[in-house]
Amino acid sequence: MKFEFLGTADTGGIPLHLCSCEVCEEARLNQTSNRSTSAFLELDDGSVILLDAGCDSLMDRFNTTTIRAVFLTHFHADHVLGLIRLRKSAQKIICYTPDDTEGFGDLLVHKNNIEYRIVAPFETVEIAGVKIVAVPLLHSKVTHGFVLFTCKKRVAYLTDCGGMSEESLLFLKEQHLDYLFLDAAYTPSFDSDKHLNWESAHALIERINPEYGYLIHASCHTLLGLKKRGVSLTYPYIEQGFSLEV
Repeated sequence: MKFEFLGTADTGGIPLHLCSCEVCEEARLNQTSNRSTSAFLELDDGSVILLDAGCDSLMDRFNTTTIRAVFLTHFHADHVLGLIRLRKSAQKIICYTPDDTEGFGDLLVHKNNIEYRIVAPFETVEIAGVKIVAVPLLHSKVTHGFVLFTCKKRVAYLTDCGGMSEESLLFLKEQHLDYLFLDAAYTPSFDSDKHLNWESAHALIERINPEYGYLIHASCHTLLGLKKRGVSLTYPYIEQGFSLEV
């Protein structure tokens, strides 16, 4: 099975519209882009499980691919925009979400062919032999991270995280994770309880103690700060297209 990121950036993506910073100009020069954080697990039969749906080109990317399910971390725009088109699918798509009745826009009103199912904290959903567990995270909206258990690996996808309860931390530590992908949206100089920065994310990864840890959900400003300070990170930021065999 393949686990791949459709994007690892924040809402604005990289390059950011009309931004002339070094990070954005380098992305334009190299003709690369990094969209909002989302990922997918490709199963052995070619079908996929989506982790978040912020990429507005999901309908195009998976136009002839069976989507077994979508697991939404939360209902912020950069994690659900792809559902606006995807809900018009000719086949029903099941979407697992935290218990958030506000949702986003009219997605919960005009569901079309999306069937929303609330997944409770620490609840397990099994699809095609893959177990997926919802892990509560602290953010400005009700938010879950997800841990995926395949027959070979244990992968944690924890985006949009300002922190977590001791219960969530203990659960993650007990899983002996192979891979941990963790939100580090900010520089340490920016104080926020909505997202981690690369220092607070580093400390959390150390406590969870996975085999490998990676940072996600960065903006160009975060990466520029990293460049200017010449910081060498133990756990690196990854880019769109990063993939692993799991």
